[in-house]
Amino acid sequence: MKKIALLSILISIATLSFAQDNFRQKFLEANTLMEESSYNVALPIWLKLSIEEPDNFNINYKIGICYMNSANEKAKALDYLIKASQNTTNNYDPFSHTEKSAPVEALFYVGRAYHLNYEFDAAIMNYNTFKEKISKKHYLFNEINRYITQAQFAKELVANPVNIILKNIGASINSEYADYSPVISIDESSIYFTSRRLRADSSNYYITDDFDGKHFEDIYVSHNYDGVWTDPELLTINTDGHLATVNISADGQTLFVYRDDDGDGNIYTTTKNQDDQWGELVKLGSDINTEYKESHAHVTPDGNILYFISDRKKGGLGGQDIYFCKKLPTGDWGLAQNAGNILNTPYDEDGIFLHPDGKTIYFSSKGHSGMGGFDIFYSELDETGNWGTPKNMGYPVNSTDDDVFFVTSTDGKRAYYSSFKQEGFGEKDIYVITLVDAQEKPLTLLTGFLKVAGFDETPESAIITVTDNETGNLIGRYVPRKKDGKFSIILNPGGDYHIEYAAERYTMEEDIYIPPVSAYNEINRGIDLKDVVFGDVQNTNTKTDTKTDAKTDNKEDVVALKNEVKNLKKQIKDLENQLAKKPTTTNTTTGDDSKKVKELQNEVSALKNQIAELKKQGNNNDFTPTPTEVKDAVAHYQEFFNYNVSKVNTANAKYVEMINKAVAHAKSNGKVTIDIESSASKVPTKTHGSNAKLAYKRAIAAQEVVVNSLISKGITRENIVVNNVSTGVQGPNYNGDFANKKMYEQYQFVIIKIK
Repeated sequence: MKKIALLSILISIATLSFAQDNFRQKFLEANTLMEESSYNVALPIWLKLSIEEPDNFNINYKIGICYMNSANEKAKALDYLIKASQNTTNNYDPFSHTEKSAPVEALFYVGRAYHLNYEFDAAIMNYNTFKEKISKKHYLFNEINRYITQAQFAKELVANPVNIILKNIGASINSEYADYSPVISIDESSIYFTSRRLRADSSNYYITDDFDGKHFEDIYVSHNYDGVWTDPELLTINTDGHLATVNISADGQTLFVYRDDDGDGNIYTTTKNQDDQWGELVKLGSDINTEYKESHAHVTPDGNILYFISDRKKGGLGGQDIYFCKKLPTGDWGLAQNAGNILNTPYDEDGIFLHPDGKTIYFSSKGHSGMGGFDIFYSELDETGNWGTPKNMGYPVNSTDDDVFFVTSTDGKRAYYSSFKQEGFGEKDIYVITLVDAQEKPLTLLTGFLKVAGFDETPESAIITVTDNETGNLIGRYVPRKKDGKFSIILNPGGDYHIEYAAERYTMEEDIYIPPVSAYNEINRGIDLKDVVFGDVQNTNTKTDTKTDAKTDNKEDVVALKNEVKNLKKQIKDLENQLAKKPTTTNTTTGDDSKKVKELQNEVSALKNQIAELKKQGNNNDFTPTPTEVKDAVAHYQEFFNYNVSKVNTANAKYVEMINKAVAHAKSNGKVTIDIESSASKVPTKTHGSNAKLAYKRAIAAQEVVVNSLISKGITRENIVVNNVSTGVQGPNYNGDFANKKMYEQYQFVIIKIK
């Protein structure tokens, strides 16, 4: 019996020793993983150890810390940290597997867990308890007051939420994996984003990051057609490592991306090539990228100033800062400069986004007055060109956790960002925020399509140039989308712009005046104006001859004729200059010189005859104005004007008919909606200052007339809605042939639509 008892004791001791060794081994393994910040790998080990020792306060603390550092399971940390905070010690040994107590920092982290869980009073209480238990030498002593202030500020913001509507962008884009960092084109027709999903071809099935065991970051794109997002496409620039979306230029031609170069994060750009594909990655030059981490960047709409994020030590205010550099005359970037202490703090800044208005910057910060973690802020340029004090976007745009990578629509009424929510599709999803009370950005977005006969896709030569009519300064050059010719251009209010559309042998010019309004406006050429169409795209499938057809009744070809006349006149001028330099008297003229003069005179005469013939062909075309076909209105009226005229003829029978239909529509529907489109030709006008202003005056005059007509018929002003007013300058360039006024009158009109 004694031998059996002794054997049992020995077995028990051996079992206990083995269990202790096994516990120690697992403890050391999990502890090492936490030291390497691999919290998600360490967590399952701690959870298994907690089953063995559920009342081990140290194990509960370790589990709580792992959950606090998770992507979407922070809420689970609270219960473990509450238990850990019940037994803390100032003599904590983090590396000993025999340590059963939690460190005093557990009180701080239970406060953070309450904070993240929106239990602010409990958070403040635990923060204060922790503060009382530590000395001024503790590494968190100088930070604890900031966390208390954040909890108090968060409590105020939650009590006074901003008015927003939050919507998941949908399963066509979001997946069961992490999807985040959305980047939107200025017309919201394309979205680029980062995803850690399994690729459709499974090419990254076995390729994962050792740090967290997940697939590396890839960049995808989805396009919006008639309100429906297409299935995301993997960009061809992706690598076997991390590649993430950063931002996109205003013209949609340059994509900024982040690449992890063996732990050294850098910013690269890629530009669309002639096949409408993204080209090779190019590392930003100057001193933008360093041996430190550069994580985010964006360029101003005019492309002249680049803002970026860096955690470099020299010249920084602490942590990650916002820097900027200006473009030099050579086209290179100048040296980086810190953006200063208005935007930057001693803590981290990240996720910058410059609105297309060029005056508003959105960014995330841990240092400005926030709810906790990264909050989203915005700042606006003042009249002196300095950034104003950043303002918090408020709750629920911001949360108690990190909120980064926030971009807005051009009108400032919508925003896109990523967040984890229980009802989402995966770890992180992309959401659309409707900012109900946000003030519209005073911008005009000009969109449309440029098409050329004989080309299935937009030719490489297609370019749109915008200049300021008053200063002559270049506003920008824009390349239409190769796939379908779509273009989007931002125009600031109060400007008089000259726009030239060019592709192959064709050019079209127009002036557009944008009134100094305070609201956002869109001009869609396919609806408000005519799309830019060169040649007859309906009846040709092959590339057209680059020589102008001399016999045509096509308006675009007439423009080409005018351009040819212009070129011929230049040739004549050059020849006449040569003649002026030749001797003209027989006393001084050699035989060779006399022959040369005669040849030049004959050449000038031939060119003048050619011009006359071209003008004759142009004048023989039928340019009788024809009304625009309108399909989407209850009633409409179109009037063509003589030179400089802007007043609508209210006695016209068709105008009276439109008003009567509008009155009947208003009485049956309660309201009547008005759309107005006006146009001026390119015949110069001194009376109105510019053709663009004349077109604008025609639109405003028509609006006033039709509103007054409806009021006189008993319709109240509050039941009259002016929905859209668009203006433009169209038609061929004026060539001094005012007598040929029929050709220009078809571009001098106003269209009133009743809906």
